[in-house]
Amino acid sequence: MAAIVVLAVALPIIPPAAHAKPRLTLVSSTPSVTLPVAENKFRHPADLHQVFFLQRTTNANTIVYVAQFDENGTLDSSQPIVGYWRRFAGAGHIMEFRWYERVFGFGARTRLLSAREGYEVRFNGIRDQKLILRQEGPFQAALYKQQNGQDFKMIYGFLDIDDSGLLPKVTRLRLYTSDPNTGRYMTHTIAVSGGAFRE
Repeated sequence: MAAIVVLAVALPIIPPAAHAKPRLTLVSSTPSVTLPVAENKFRHPADLHQVFFLQRTTNANTIVYVAQFDENGTLDSSQPIVGYWRRFAGAGHIMEFRWYERVFGFGARTRLLSAREGYEVRFNGIRDQKLILRQEGPFQAALYKQQNGQDFKMIYGFLDIDDSGLLPKVTRLRLYTSDPNTGRYMTHTIAVSGGAFRE
């Protein structure tokens, strides 16, 4: 399974030596005409230049990733993408990642491929997985993942958490994307095992 799985490992994150590396298995990819809603009770963010967000069963707090641009509307070469928390379990305010969340999980490393191809994005939690951030117009960008040779535009992800044991575990990731060729939505359901974490 491609890219975004970093987010399944690192919510919240602790140093890699302190938790098991999860195993991810694609279960299904289901098309739909409308965008499915994973949890009706949770607000969806609509931040300026948003390219992806991530939610989980435990509470409404949401991780948001946005593209950053220079004054001409071109992706900022020094930091084209940045992430933060939207604390929807409270007043909905923005909170920066804690240093260990940024260093071991949610922080992104980027590399310019070309003006046409965009930026390679690798999250610190799983650096061997690759996403692509593409400019789509002035002050417009989108984040893509590739699966089976096809590009999907990422919209949001939802993590199912099992907190019945000593340590909470991520058991499933639902990744909601769109197919840029057809305009239809595609929900990728990914089983996660061995991914215990500590709050």
